[in-house]
Amino acid sequence: MSDVSRLAAHIQHTNVSPATTRDEIAGLCDEAAAFGFNGVMVQPCWISLCRARLAGTNVRVCSAMAYPLGGSLTRSKVAEMRDLVSEGAQEVDFMANIGFLASGDVNAFHDEIAALVDAAGAVPLKIMLELGAMPDDLWQTAIGQAEKAGVAYVKNSSGWGLGGKASVETIGFMKRCVTRAKVKASGGIRSAEDADAILKAGAELIGTSAGPAIMEGRVGAGGY
Repeated sequence: MSDVSRLAAHIQHTNVSPATTRDEIAGLCDEAAAFGFNGVMVQPCWISLCRARLAGTNVRVCSAMAYPLGGSLTRSKVAEMRDLVSEGAQEVDFMANIGFLASGDVNAFHDEIAALVDAAGAVPLKIMLELGAMPDDLWQTAIGQAEKAGVAYVKNSSGWGLGGKASVETIGFMKRCVTRAKVKASGGIRSAEDADAILKAGAELIGTSAGPAIMEGRVGAGGY
């Protein structure tokens, strides 16, 4: 197996654009199955389509929730989480309320995450921390509280909003902070070289819309 082929097992093929069509999601699923990607990452309305399209494969159906701002009411997030699980999401990446943390309300930040972990049951959660939108001195607190609340993964960025691009330095910092949770990287990972460097820095998963380009040795166009 080539070095590039080994990357496939770490890639979650992503399309969370608000303008995405049904045909594009079907194509996303077909590419994920063809390349052997870890999963697809889609908006909640496409979960059932992906589950049907990927039946019989090992590709996981993952969805983004409370995205891209994270400021919904906690009870609304909890209800949505239950809906996503019921719909068939096998993993959920959800947006943290970083406004709670920025306001100094660590308890509210933690308690919301814990409520979502409880609502998800056995479904693994990945928290989108948007580290690029918060002061560096809050990063360790954000990661620590998310891990304490029970998430399976901490994620540097949604790849969409203020979270910024994944870097070797950021992913390395996150890896050093966690004791149990794993690290997912997202934002600006466009080539096999990018992906390899991020994995070596400590990421277990990569969220990117450039998966096919990475596998074919090309540099992907702009996206997540």
